[in-house]
Amino acid sequence: MMYDLLVERMLNGLAKNKTINDLAKKHKVSVAILKSQLKKGITVEKEHTKNSNVAKKIAMDHLFENPKYYNKLKKNRKC
Repeated sequence: MMYDLLVERMLNGLAKNKTINDLAKKHKVSVAILKSQLKKGITVEKEHTKNSNVAKKIAMDHLFENPKYYNKLKKNRKC
């Protein structure tokens, strides 16, 4: 079941066909910030999958919604 949800999200993800540059323009932040967040995101999402491409797609979807998603996640995890 979890796998099915993951596949569906990958196929219909919010960041489908988007690049880091696209997300930087959308959120009006630097590409460097998003690259840093993406690196953190891939590491975090690898807790759920061993596939780096899947982890990257999930991270990109989170960054599509919030360019500082993984900084905020880190703060919340400390609580």
